[in-house]
Amino acid sequence: MSWTPPPREPWVDRLNAVGANLGDAGASIVSLDDDLLTAAAVANTGLDDFGDDWWREPFSVLLGSLRDEANLTLAGRLLARGEIQRLLQSRLALVDAWKHQPEVLEVPVRAPLFVTGLGRSGTTWLHELLSQDPANRVPMLWEMMYPVPAPETTTYFTDPRIRSADLEITLMDAMIPAFTAMHENRGNLPSECIFIFAHQFVTDMFLGEFNCPSYAIWQSGIDKAPLYDFHRKVLQLLQSRHAGDRWVLKAPSHLSQLPTLFSTYPDARVVITHRDPLKVIGSLANMMATLLSMRSDEVDYDTIIQLIAFGSGMQLDEISTEIDGGNLPGDQITNVLYKDLVADPIGCVHRLYDGWRLEVSPQFEIALERCVAERAVQRHGSHEYRFEDTGLDLATERTRVAEYQERYQVPSEV
Repeated sequence: MSWTPPPREPWVDRLNAVGANLGDAGASIVSLDDDLLTAAAVANTGLDDFGDDWWREPFSVLLGSLRDEANLTLAGRLLARGEIQRLLQSRLALVDAWKHQPEVLEVPVRAPLFVTGLGRSGTTWLHELLSQDPANRVPMLWEMMYPVPAPETTTYFTDPRIRSADLEITLMDAMIPAFTAMHENRGNLPSECIFIFAHQFVTDMFLGEFNCPSYAIWQSGIDKAPLYDFHRKVLQLLQSRHAGDRWVLKAPSHLSQLPTLFSTYPDARVVITHRDPLKVIGSLANMMATLLSMRSDEVDYDTIIQLIAFGSGMQLDEISTEIDGGNLPGDQITNVLYKDLVADPIGCVHRLYDGWRLEVSPQFEIALERCVAERAVQRHGSHEYRFEDTGLDLATERTRVAEYQERYQVPSEV
């Protein structure tokens, strides 16, 4: 299928032309060398302890893939360099904080709630709804990007790091304005655990941003227990000066790691959102392709479509196999249909809280009503794509997901 990327702002193309004129897309002026990046992080922070060495292999594999496979423009190299430099420096700061404040690691993360599901299945909306409960501790983007020093209650909504994170994340909207309608990111909004995982350099975030197949294949086959151990330690630091009754976390990537998640958080409760996978393939593919087009002029849309279709079916089959095999605590997993979430969001939250034996406080009820009322006003346009636009055969793909739909009573939307 042919795919036309949303238009980039003119300044992006002018910047990329500078790299093209050099003949190397900017590789000679924006280095993605392993040693240079780590040395710069040490020089910028005055710290030199990166903690254990588990992160070094994924870091090296990622950078090799970015240099050799991603076909980055100059803008893409700048985005990659800036993001990875920040992550290295934040990692140094995290290790230093744990070293000087070991007491934070003695306070457990109790009974966290995790929202997961396939992309575009309502995970962001449900997470936003749950974030309205004053008792819930929901990680904001800024504190996952800049976790040190630990956020404090008195300055939680005025911390200058909010602006720093906002400037970085909204650069994507400044490059391609149409991206705002696909997925809203702001420094002061709840966001996904992928931003925590990124400090270990194993995260689906990089797969969405860059064409890095060797990195994708490599990370798909590794034990991710160290990733979740790191995740827990970051939460322990973040809660040390600004706590809540429970963490409420979210990422579609948790869906393929539920055994590891429950091993790390045995008392966790998980909500899985369910929607017709065929309805969202086009929307998800367009969002991913747009993210790639910010960083490269070479985007293989057909491959993205095929990977989403195959990967979604495989993920869903794997979850069913894990549950049926007794590898997951079924009584700690709740399923939510997208159609029910959209039709009655407040009722959906009430049913979840009833099942968890949690109280919907008057303050939470008021906040929920306000959130639902404001949603339509605040949305930045629509982002819907027809299944026909994917080039896939409907009958073949419907057969692929039929067992999943029957199991969870997921209605077809196409």
